[in-house]
Amino acid sequence: MFVTKLSANRIVKIIVVLTLAIAFGIAFPPNASSETKLPFPRPKSIEPNVDFWVDVFTKYSDHDFVVVDRDNVSRIYHVFHLPGDGQPMRTDIDWANEYLKIKYSDILNRLASRPPADDEEREVAAMFKGESPSAYAAAAQNLRVQEGLREQFHDGLLRSRYYVPTMERIFRNAGLPPELVTLAHVESGFHGASRSSAGAVGIWQFTRDTGKHYMRITRYHDDRLNPERETLAAAKLLRSNYDTLGDWPLAITAYNYGTGGVARAAGIYGGDYCQMVQHYQGPHFGFAVKNYYAEFLAALQVHRDEDKYFPGIEDEPSIRPAPIKTDFAPKRSRKSRVCHTHRASSKTHHSKKTVAQQT
Repeated sequence: MFVTKLSANRIVKIIVVLTLAIAFGIAFPPNASSETKLPFPRPKSIEPNVDFWVDVFTKYSDHDFVVVDRDNVSRIYHVFHLPGDGQPMRTDIDWANEYLKIKYSDILNRLASRPPADDEEREVAAMFKGESPSAYAAAAQNLRVQEGLREQFHDGLLRSRYYVPTMERIFRNAGLPPELVTLAHVESGFHGASRSSAGAVGIWQFTRDTGKHYMRITRYHDDRLNPERETLAAAKLLRSNYDTLGDWPLAITAYNYGTGGVARAAGIYGGDYCQMVQHYQGPHFGFAVKNYYAEFLAALQVHRDEDKYFPGIEDEPSIRPAPIKTDFAPKRSRKSRVCHTHRASSKTHHSKKTVAQQT
């Protein structure tokens, strides 16, 4: 009887200890683990994409145009260097993009119907060893020309020094890994006045519709231009994405594609990020969306070891951003002020006259 009771007591104690261990394990490690082990997995299937973006951020200049396959960025057909000094003009960029797409589309279509005829064609054909001729025709429709971003990323690193301490504090307070602020490199290069063709504004590139859920945005005021307020908004959106989707690859992709869109896409593949990126063909789910998480991982890699990729950058002065106004109500013209003053003066004079007459 005594032995039986003792065993039961031990069992009860073990259950209590295990319950407490589980409870404390659930309650505390998330914050600690975000400091010691980053919660951002690097699936083997996207490693070529991460490597590609590291090169785009650090190896290729704004005069380098890389011709790649959209779905297989390790297949690099050519790196074209645009001659000249200074940042290329928009017309130069458009010309390079069109020229390279036409050139390599023609090469691939020729290879689909006949053997390679020169060294350039043989070099391309070697990338398709063992594949059928139809692979060339498919690849001709899948070309992308990516401009290098070395200069932009370098300057973004210098700008980020001004913002990162405050941003990391805000993210920690929101229960987010502080390293997540590196996403701003992908969004804008920490450029506070950044504006996209889609109407996204600020360091965190909120569109007007999304931004209104988290900030005050009116005709004459825009919190998207306030770095602290837009960072608070980004933290809330990323926290919401993570709570909804359950992991960071999906949550980060949702920052670009939208929470609902990623939830629908991921749901088809049982929440598997890699399967989603590889197979989903939904509307607007293109190159930028498929590479967004890989870009973040590449930016994080460069940011954490910036002196390796940009030797001597630690000794360079930070770029202090110019102040940006969030209020921009139109100023009243001098003529309008004069007219207003005249009307006020007449009204006062009329009032005095009335009083005099009454007297």
